[in-house]
Amino acid sequence: YKEHDKKQNPVWKKRFAQLEGLGFEWGVRRSSWQERFEELCAYKEANGDCIVPQKYEKNKSLANWVCTMRKYHKDLKKKQHPVWKKRFAQLEALGFEWV
Repeated sequence: YKEHDKKQNPVWKKRFAQLEGLGFEWGVRRSSWQERFEELCAYKEANGDCIVPQKYEKNKSLANWVCTMRKYHKDLKKKQHPVWKKRFAQLEALGFEWV
C-alpha cells in the first residue's frame, strides 16, 4: 500500500482515528542522535566542556555516542554526506573536540 491508499482505506482510517484518540502525534520522532546531542549540551552546561569520559558512569550511552561520533568524523564518506556535515557542524559549534 502507498501512504495515500492507506489514508483512504476505511480500515486504516479507523486505526488512525483510534491512535489519534489515544493522543498519538504523527511525525513526532526524536532521533537518538538528537537525544544524545541534547545530553551532550547538558553535560557541557554542567561541566564546562564536551570531553565526556569514555567510562562515564552517569551516562554510558552518552559516553559511547561521543566515541562513535569521533569514529564517524574520521570516515570520509560520512564527512561528505549532508546530514553528517550538519551534525558535525552542530557538534563543533558546541565546542566538541574530535581527539
